[in-house]
Amino acid sequence: MYIWQAWSGLLQEILHTLAVNWGLGAGLAVIVLTMAVRVSLLPLTWSLAYRGAVRQAKMAKLAPALLLIRQRLAHDPHEQMQKARELYRQHGLSVADGKSLLGAFLQMPVIYGLYKALSSGVGTTEFLWIRNLGRPDRVLAILAALSTAAAMAVAPHMSEQARLIVILLPAILCMVAALHFSSGVALYWITSNLFGAVQTLALRQTMRRAGTGS
Repeated sequence: MYIWQAWSGLLQEILHTLAVNWGLGAGLAVIVLTMAVRVSLLPLTWSLAYRGAVRQAKMAKLAPALLLIRQRLAHDPHEQMQKARELYRQHGLSVADGKSLLGAFLQMPVIYGLYKALSSGVGTTEFLWIRNLGRPDRVLAILAALSTAAAMAVAPHMSEQARLIVILLPAILCMVAALHFSSGVALYWITSNLFGAVQTLALRQTMRRAGTGS
């Protein structure tokens, strides 16, 4: 608990330094701190995103074979699972990607610590049209939702059936949350979402050049 409080306190202190000592103001301080955290995590997030995209591409290629297995062995779920695992193994895949899950888990303290620091560390200052960064703002909530939708829309290898749900549901949840949290948190979501969208587009370009993307 002490380590967690110290970490959150450090982020709040950095936020205060950027806003006051560097004269950026709370709004720009939120953006700069969010970008700094995302850049510091880039070696890990890029590796995980690349690994996940490659896995998705392989899974997409295996979809017809998996469908055939499900149809042929619909009466025997156990045998169906065995054949699916054999197919995964032949193509260097596992049913669950443990390394990606571990990597995502390792990011959580950093991201959540930043979120907690922003929740209580933006004060009541103004930024652009926002009169009080410590309170919700409807326009910013809509922008947070749109940025969430944009970040999800550029995800590679998304099926058309899942695309609408995967884009709309997180966007709606983000807008609802942004209407209940401070504008500073919504500003963090927008900055982080846009950073993630640019990273995904860069990743897709990298995969296309490597011949592993769509």
